Amino acid sequence: MHMKKTKRNIWPDKVKTFLSTTPYLLWFMLFAITFVFTFFQTPEQQNITFSYQVGDVALRDIKAPKDFLVEDKEVSEKRRGQAKDMVRIVYDYDAGLLPQISSNIEEAMQTGRAVFEPDENPAAEEHNIRENPPDPTFAMVLETKPGFEKKLGIAISEGAYSILHKHRFDPEITEKIQTILGKVLSNGVVANKEILLEEENKGIILRTIGSSEERIVNNLKVFYGPDQAKAMVRIEGESLLKGINYNLTNLIVDICQRLLQPNIFMNKNETQKRILAAQSDINPVMYQVKAGEMILREGERVNTTKLLKLNALQEQVTEKTIYVSAAGIAMITFFLILVSYQLFLKDHKNLENDHNKHMVFLAMGLILYLGFVKISTYLVQSADPHQAWDLASASFFMAIPLPAAAMICCLFLGFDIAIYFSLVLSVLAALSFGGSFEVFIFFFLSCSAAAFLVRKSRERKSFIMAGLKLSLFNMALAVSLGFYSLVQPDFMMFTKEILIAFCGGVFAATLTIGFTPLIEILFDYTTEAKLLEFSNLDQPLIKKLMIEAPGTYNHSVIVATLSEAAASAIGASSLKAKVMAYYHDIGKLDKTMYFIENQADGKNRHDKLSPSMSALILIQHVKKGVELAKTSKLGNEIIEGITQHHGTSLIKYFYNKALKSGKDNVNEENFRYPGPKPQTRETGIVMLADVVEAAVRALERPTPARIRGRVKELINDIFADGQLEECELTLKDLHQIAKSFNNILTSIYHSRIEYTDKPQEKKKEKNESPKDTDRQPAKSNGTNPNHPQKDRTDLKRLGL
Repeated sequence: MHMKKTKRNIWPDKVKTFLSTTPYLLWFMLFAITFVFTFFQTPEQQNITFSYQVGDVALRDIKAPKDFLVEDKEVSEKRRGQAKDMVRIVYDYDAGLLPQISSNIEEAMQTGRAVFEPDENPAAEEHNIRENPPDPTFAMVLETKPGFEKKLGIAISEGAYSILHKHRFDPEITEKIQTILGKVLSNGVVANKEILLEEENKGIILRTIGSSEERIVNNLKVFYGPDQAKAMVRIEGESLLKGINYNLTNLIVDICQRLLQPNIFMNKNETQKRILAAQSDINPVMYQVKAGEMILREGERVNTTKLLKLNALQEQVTEKTIYVSAAGIAMITFFLILVSYQLFLKDHKNLENDHNKHMVFLAMGLILYLGFVKISTYLVQSADPHQAWDLASASFFMAIPLPAAAMICCLFLGFDIAIYFSLVLSVLAALSFGGSFEVFIFFFLSCSAAAFLVRKSRERKSFIMAGLKLSLFNMALAVSLGFYSLVQPDFMMFTKEILIAFCGGVFAATLTIGFTPLIEILFDYTTEAKLLEFSNLDQPLIKKLMIEAPGTYNHSVIVATLSEAAASAIGASSLKAKVMAYYHDIGKLDKTMYFIENQADGKNRHDKLSPSMSALILIQHVKKGVELAKTSKLGNEIIEGITQHHGTSLIKYFYNKALKSGKDNVNEENFRYPGPKPQTRETGIVMLADVVEAAVRALERPTPARIRGRVKELINDIFADGQLEECELTLKDLHQIAKSFNNILTSIYHSRIEYTDKPQEKKKEKNESPKDTDRQPAKSNGTNPNHPQKDRTDLKRLGL
């Protein structure tokens, strides 16, 4: 079962891996965005040359530049409608329904009748003749009821079944039921007679299912509706069932009524096919216009015929313009996105990991918010069909929540990427408004301001304040553009634009609040707000760690403190480092007592295990931590902290123990964590804090000098082992990190006054000469002299 499940999961994983790595996905998205944007923007680029209505007066002479045909669409549609009305609706007659129901009745009655029939065995038949056994009891017959109902197709009560038992499932009953149903169904039963009678004037075509036979029926009243058919069952039964027991009569009528089904149905598909065929035979009504023909003279009133010619001429004139305009829009869109990607996004450090996923996110954002622009222009044109084609002259575009795209992009991918994205989005949005410079300036500046306002937002409520500030900024932009575009200032126009711009900022903040959690789920992103939620120590996983592994919990809290301070010291994300540290050891929940910090009873479980098994248990806590993080949906960044906080470091204690055991086949790789090495500054800090906290906790007398020496030694070891070579920590950063660690650890493990009940003992201790622990060198814990570290580099005066 497990193997089958694994095989089923192979294909989704392969598809996901392919999509996340293939460069063809990026090209596909580029062409798709170009096509979709061009397709929806092309109709907006038509230039209306002749915008006349019936009754208008022509302002100039208009001649036909070439021969062309004009279709009178109104007359053509009228003729097609008449052709549709002449087509008779097709109904199907199910001739096989009655034989099927009759067969079901016969089989069902035979099921009950078989109980009364004697056994075909000759010996049993002779015995039955001698004994003359009684009829089977109702209890015996009742056992055949489920089979009876299954073959009949309806359920009947035990009382009704007892009546049939009483009459020994007489074949005459079968014959009566079949006769009544035959009389009613042979007449025809239609599902909805009211709809049928609407076609009484022209009749219907009745086709027999399973054959090509069809006939025209004009008298539609002869067919029964469902209620009328049931009434006819009773009427037919009265004459046919005279002299039969009252209960049996009612039973036969009831069974007939329940078995009754319509056998005439409307065939909509065939009807529609015949309507289309009839309409296709109708030729459109065309007018021919010759080159040089005067279509409209100056001062002449426009009538319906002249308007048809004008519109046809407009289509001829603008056809080439539309195609040229579409080609221009497609080329601008294609090269704008391509150049922006090559210059700003292709090698951006924030997009290195999961590059295709980030590009899909940006592409979806581009399509979504350009869709908002398209819908907005459509609504404005629908509300006012006579609106000027220069849509930028209407200030409604200021209400479009385009800055929400920049806000969301900044939250997930960073401020600089949000600026590049805003540039592309603003250019394409401006194209939707006829290439208006004012629209571009408003959108680009508004989007840039929106990204700036949320770049350091950690709480979702801060989006509201950012939206209000953006609204004020939009109001100032509206006034600026108003002064720029208007010859004479109009107070009412300014007031309207200011209010619309204010609403645009509020809408943008609202969309950001609504979309952010959805994007976190769809793309598995982690925002500062989400990290802040995970930093709450009341999270279920942290509380479980505190209860089941208090030593690991205490260690994680101190590591988080160290990581947060160190990240702040070098300008990294202190919140990310702290949250990574909180969860970096959650995998120890799987085997809590195999980790020294949780062994309160003084018994070490590893004493009875081989070094390789102990190392395997320690390595396993990383894998278990990843599984817990995925189950709890902690996000990729915390999972990276779990997988990278040990890097590929060596478990020296058990490795040395394995060497001392005398075995020759000790493989160093079996005693190293699987990695990868830290990829970001935050994960590098968590690695350093994890090692330093555990080692300093083990110091016998943690004086400031011992702490500094131990921190320096441990960071040197990690640096020399190459664990930090894939993250961006510099030597200057390591110096600041060590300095931060020293300050915090010295504060945690500061010396305390020893309280005693015997003053003479205290005095005696004072007279003793203590050792100079401040100058005592730190121990090299777990270093194997037979296996010296390669490329050992001593970072002198680290943290001093």
